[in-house]
Amino acid sequence: MLVNNPPIVPKLPKVFSLLAILPLAAVQECLDNRSMPTYIALTTFCLGLLLTLGPAHAEESTPATESTSQVRHIAGKQSRAERLLKQLEPSDELISLEQEGDHFFLIFRPAVAVIPVGNLLILPDLNAANGWAEQTAAISHYLARHGWNTLRLEPLAPPPPSLPERTLPSMRTIHTGSAPAGSAESAPEEPDAASQTDASTTDAPNAEQPFIERVRQRLSLANTELQQRGHADTDINVILGIGSSAAWAAEYAAESGEEWDLVLINPHPGEGGSSLNELLPRVEGRVIDLYYLPLPGYPQAEPDARLRRELATRNGMTDFHQSRLPGVFRGWQPEMPQLTRQLRGIMERVLVTDSDERETPVVKPAPDNQTRPGLRNPRPASGPGAA
Repeated sequence: MLVNNPPIVPKLPKVFSLLAILPLAAVQECLDNRSMPTYIALTTFCLGLLLTLGPAHAEESTPATESTSQVRHIAGKQSRAERLLKQLEPSDELISLEQEGDHFFLIFRPAVAVIPVGNLLILPDLNAANGWAEQTAAISHYLARHGWNTLRLEPLAPPPPSLPERTLPSMRTIHTGSAPAGSAESAPEEPDAASQTDASTTDAPNAEQPFIERVRQRLSLANTELQQRGHADTDINVILGIGSSAAWAAEYAAESGEEWDLVLINPHPGEGGSSLNELLPRVEGRVIDLYYLPLPGYPQAEPDARLRRELATRNGMTDFHQSRLPGVFRGWQPEMPQLTRQLRGIMERVLVTDSDERETPVVKPAPDNQTRPGLRNPRPASGPGAA
């Protein structure tokens, strides 16, 4: 007798248990509603594991992409020379110098003239940092187009301000107040305040000596480069100091005697070196003092300008010329027409014209047929009756 039995089909839990025994060891043989949460949790776990390990495996299999990103990051960094070259014009020449581990740059721009009017060494503000080339661009470009050789010197970063030292009397007061009475005899003797003041005074110049020497070395090397690129018939040498570099420019002009003239723009006290009021009477060349009023960030601009003017009058400085720049100072820009025209005009009037007038004038001999004042020369007789 034939019996129509259904085919034998393995149950679903047993099929999965053969492939993965451990995860389904606690699953019942029948597929009912009680085992559904287990299947849902297992499926979610497998999908999360695949999504987590998939990207990690892809990153490990493509190391070239990671190396490419690192190379691009390194290539984005630019050196100081590359940054300066982007700011310069084709007529500018970037000069790199190094002496005793001090590496700095110069920017030379030749004059648009057969024989330059003069040589101009420009010292940017010490606080200009990486913007020193942009600060001096307008002056250099304008004066070079009107016959001046210009050389811009990268400023040296000013030294960090020194912290005030604690004085000895206050230290002694603290120790005596906190220590017991019997420990005063066993405490070691400390030097007095006078000896410590003398020691700090003798050590102070040694601490500032490296900065001062580095500035002077840069000025000396810049002068050498400027003279090598100059003209033999050019006799006017001018050093221009901006802001806190005014004192260094005045010191260099004072040490150079009559060979160098001095131009100051918005001068104010700088770091290290001598005071500007002490240096100005020592300058033997001509001095031009230009300043803006009001000057943002420097409220003492007007009183200091008055002190410099009174100082020049008191010391009999006949070649001291001070003038207030027109307009309002709005920061250093690539083109500053008012400043550059005012600077060129006063430099040519004071430095160039005065140099021509100081030459010995040629006196022409007087003619022999001169008459007395008020009398006219008689006309020669004409006509038939003339003798």
